[in-house]
Amino acid sequence: MDRELIREKTMQLIFQMDINNEFDFSKLTPVEENLKIMNKAQAVSTLEAVRDHIAEIDEMIRSNLDKWSFDRVAKADLAILRTAVAEMMFVDSIPRKVSINEAVKLSRKYGDSKSYAFVNSVLSKVEKTLSAGSSDKVPEAASNTEAEEK
Repeated sequence: MDRELIREKTMQLIFQMDINNEFDFSKLTPVEENLKIMNKAQAVSTLEAVRDHIAEIDEMIRSNLDKWSFDRVAKADLAILRTAVAEMMFVDSIPRKVSINEAVKLSRKYGDSKSYAFVNSVLSKVEKTLSAGSSDKVPEAASNTEAEEK
């Protein structure tokens, strides 16, 4: 299973966690097609980050929304943002730029016509915030495409 598909299935589980309001992935009953990723290191790292740091991840998203309230973010966009921010903040094996690019791809598939621009904008701001804080991860250049917000 390739990394892109693992990320997509991970995002689907994070979406399911949000709907169930249960962020401990070990308590989920995922659909059969998502069971396969539960033993993939990439998925487990991201799911553990969400389970252990959901408040920090949501605060990072919230603080980088421009003229948009957290409660108004579409559930699919929120799952994509949570996946990417969890990777950017807590999964050292995935470069930030990759997380951003893959999130934009997912938002084109699962979001509405403006989702990709919204996701790209928020994640570019998250990247700048993380780089300014000089975390342990090597800063990556985020996409410079500043797109209009939803």
